[in-house]
Amino acid sequence: MSSTWVDKKAVVAIDFGTTFSGYAYSLSGDYGGDGKTEKIYTSLWHPGSGPGMTKTPTVLLLKPDKSFMAFGFDAETRFAELAEDDDIDESQYHYFKHFKMELYSDQKCKSNNFLGEIKDQKGRKFRAVDIFAKSIEYMKIKAYETVHKTTAVREQDVYFVLTCPAIWSDWSKQFMREAAEKAGISHDHLRIALEPGCAAVYMHTNKLPTLSASSRELFPMAEGDCYFILDMGGGTIDIAVHKINRQGKFEEIMHPHGGPWGGININLKFEQALVAVSGAATFERFRTEFTNDYLDLMRDFELKKLAFPSESSNVVTMKIPPTYIECHTKENGEEFSTSLLDLASTTILAGSTFRYGKIKIPNERFEMFFHDTFKHIIDNVGLLLERLRQRHNVKTIFCVGGFSDCKLLSKKIIDTFADKTVIIPPEAVGAIMKGAIIYGRDERIIQSRISKFTYGLDWNEDYDPNKHPVSKKETTEDGEMCKDIFLTIAKKGDSVPTDSPTKCLESYVKTSTQRAMEFPFYRTDKKTPPRFIDDPDCILVGSMSVPIPDIEKGLDRCVKLEIYFGATEFTAIARVNGGATHEVTFNLEETQV
Repeated sequence: MSSTWVDKKAVVAIDFGTTFSGYAYSLSGDYGGDGKTEKIYTSLWHPGSGPGMTKTPTVLLLKPDKSFMAFGFDAETRFAELAEDDDIDESQYHYFKHFKMELYSDQKCKSNNFLGEIKDQKGRKFRAVDIFAKSIEYMKIKAYETVHKTTAVREQDVYFVLTCPAIWSDWSKQFMREAAEKAGISHDHLRIALEPGCAAVYMHTNKLPTLSASSRELFPMAEGDCYFILDMGGGTIDIAVHKINRQGKFEEIMHPHGGPWGGININLKFEQALVAVSGAATFERFRTEFTNDYLDLMRDFELKKLAFPSESSNVVTMKIPPTYIECHTKENGEEFSTSLLDLASTTILAGSTFRYGKIKIPNERFEMFFHDTFKHIIDNVGLLLERLRQRHNVKTIFCVGGFSDCKLLSKKIIDTFADKTVIIPPEAVGAIMKGAIIYGRDERIIQSRISKFTYGLDWNEDYDPNKHPVSKKETTEDGEMCKDIFLTIAKKGDSVPTDSPTKCLESYVKTSTQRAMEFPFYRTDKKTPPRFIDDPDCILVGSMSVPIPDIEKGLDRCVKLEIYFGATEFTAIARVNGGATHEVTFNLEETQV
């Protein structure tokens, strides 16, 4: 199983986020040495006439016939133009936003409906894999076009790393691989990388020239040092903890944690605050009839959110589009400023004023947009630090992801965890993409991970009446066997290597005509493995199937399996009857979360 792409001509990392997405790439001639991050190039996206940004919104627009129309800033702008054109019925088009969060919901992962349904702006249902595939395909094409302009690289020479949150279920990771392959990225040209791991790789490799001398002294890159990675994006917060080993590589010391506490929650609070003033009908009319103005308003709020608080003012001033004021007046029969004055003191915008098209929100009220989201983040980081305190000395917290640029959030983290060194790189938004390139070229840089569950294989062995129940006895051509045994692969909390087999085993066929061997895998949340797979706490995770087409040797046929559970995705190498090896795909169950 190859762990390195060091010699590949081009490696592209696609960071497919909840709110924003982007890509980075490196060429073989530029990669290597100490400055690995210095010649990793990122894309630039332009929101209209504004300055270029490292990422573009994760927004997809399809034509009425469901074919691709636009993605990112372009999708937002073109949909807004459709909505404001009286000669076009924009409801015939299909607009998708924040759909990546669908993969976070455990309930939807459990549901067969999830496999077939994601809803557009009008609630119409689409196959989830198609929506993800069209989005990834667009990013793939854009990345290849960029690389091809730089150097004469063929499409088959480009390899891709697709990032995903570490807190996602294994099923969600498999879903992303299936979507990527549907988008035209071949199986052997694709790696799935965990975002906190990519961030750690970036922080370890980058020289971070902006660190002060005092910070450099505390920078935990010596053997045995441990540090937090806070990957703070628009949808989720991903928390990982790593330790540096003797080889200067990474070992995971805690299974990743996190939750849906990203920056979009604050934007939603702002929208809810406007609804409290104007009513839902006003806001919905404004959003659908004046989509361009709605996008401008929310982009303005995004900038205010990241830059808050200002050292020179005790209020936050925002322009409210005239079209919003018109919608408010028509729906409410009174001026927007009057409605502001009538607000109950418990609402966020109470005490705000409106004059000359601008709303002025006192700083102490604006800060209320952040309270709930910050509480989730701070409480969970504090809980995890306390849990690790006795065994590990975590000295540093690295903050990456777009939400890390939020001034108030970084201050909150620094103030709350004053005994830690908090480091936010100047390009926190691009850290994961660049780290994904380094990780994609050599997966061995992360050497171990912590098993989230106790995993086992459905196994059988020679039946022994002194230790096996009669109910588990099975008669085969090779004699009496005990079936349904839970053969432990890894225990919950175990450190599992990423680049060597978690388990090696040998299994013989049960019948002389058997042409395939199935390996069903189970898991339990308990550290102590159960005796049999029908234990109430056991869940079927999925299976691996190994074809055995040649039946000439009858019962004298076996499969040797090397199982890798420490890698980002579960996989195995199979050898049939001592012949050639081939990689076996792990097919996860739809109910696995």
